[in-house]
Amino acid sequence: MIRHGDSLELILAETATPDLIVTDPPYAFGGSGVEHELSATVAVVLREAAQRLAKGRWMLVMCAASWRSTHYMVDAVRGIVEPTRIATWCKPAARTKARTVGWKWASVNVVAFRKGKAIDDPGACDELDHILAPPLTVGRRAEIPPEVAAWMVRPYAVPGGTMLDPFAGSGALLRAAEAADMTPIGYEQSPT
Repeated sequence: MIRHGDSLELILAETATPDLIVTDPPYAFGGSGVEHELSATVAVVLREAAQRLAKGRWMLVMCAASWRSTHYMVDAVRGIVEPTRIATWCKPAARTKARTVGWKWASVNVVAFRKGKAIDDPGACDELDHILAPPLTVGRRAEIPPEVAAWMVRPYAVPGGTMLDPFAGSGALLRAAEAADMTPIGYEQSPT
């Protein structure tokens, strides 16, 4: 289910053509030093993954709920897949110590991209454009709750197809893909 190692090395060696890509990459977008290196790696991995995506299929990418982060993710895959909509995971309470004026990191954007014209569109646009779900308070700090993972995967699932998550974390999105009758492939550098 999860292949441990560097996401960039793993995606470059990947031979599968995923029918769906759903991921929650690290939210670094700019900066210098280690943050810049992480941002560049995320952009290259997303671009390589998008190139491997089957035509007419979907790619969903989580990003911080700021225009800067959302724009960064869109730019990373520009010219390969097209953004079609933005949905939001709304958290009733933030789980972070980061405090800024008027914002406590209580939402996460999900950008839905499509590669070319949709084929066998599973009715993805029939789902609501948001979900209200509390963050998990045990386990990995950034683990996606099961209901959020299912909300992201289920409408875009291709039964019998392959789903790729190049930043798999604890595997919540992979479990949602498996529940939707897909074969999940995930990469994660840090075993949990």
